Amino acid sequence: MYSTIQFRRIVLFLALISLAATAAADTNTIQIYVHPGSGTVCLDSMCLTNRGTLGGYSSTQFAQVASGQQHTIRVYSTEGYQDYTDQVYMDNSGHSMTFRIYLEPVPARAASPGTGTLQVTVSPGLGQVCIDNRECESGTGEPSTFWSVQFSDVPADTAHTITVTADGYQPYSQQVTLRPDQRNDVDITLQPLLEVTSAGAQQSPPVSASPQTPRAAMDGSLPLFAAGIGSAVFLCRKQGK
Repeated sequence: MYSTIQFRRIVLFLALISLAATAAADTNTIQIYVHPGSGTVCLDSMCLTNRGTLGGYSSTQFAQVASGQQHTIRVYSTEGYQDYTDQVYMDNSGHSMTFRIYLEPVPARAASPGTGTLQVTVSPGLGQVCIDNRECESGTGEPSTFWSVQFSDVPADTAHTITVTADGYQPYSQQVTLRPDQRNDVDITLQPLLEVTSAGAQQSPPVSASPQTPRAAMDGSLPLFAAGIGSAVFLCRKQGK
């Protein structure tokens, strides 16, 4: 008899513990308020559509959340706002938790300056045109004509360098800044390379003149010559007497 009563008490005690655990599990809820509303809210792998609008709050509740565990809250797909992720811990006391989440706006991107079109015309029709030494086009190969090349989708409001090279002509370089959504025209005329004339290149050395007595030597001999003549005249006159 005693054993039967004791057994029943044990069973009743276990049942009460089970009911208490179930009640605690039922009260483990997480309430999430999000501003602004809309998007999707997730607790671990369970996701619910956010009930709310971009102009106000939204409220989402998750029930029967497991105790003694770490849980992950995620909010995403809210237009114009960054996704949100955080971790929460539900202890074993069996209670409700409330979270208020304020989403951050997506950072504004700097406005693009746009693009333009660069039209380059080169005379003569030779050589190669490059923009910023990256994109290059070659000419038609006809020296007596001109040729034209077009570069599209070139970033505007930024300085770009045009270079032109052709055999027999001086290299050309120019900086240009394009206007957005417009065609920018550049006309280039190449200048021939400077050449040494054939007469100058083949000019023969001057023919040397007959050897001449240096002027300085001649100037030194004149007094001696005059003195010799004077002496001869004096001797002739003396003998004549």
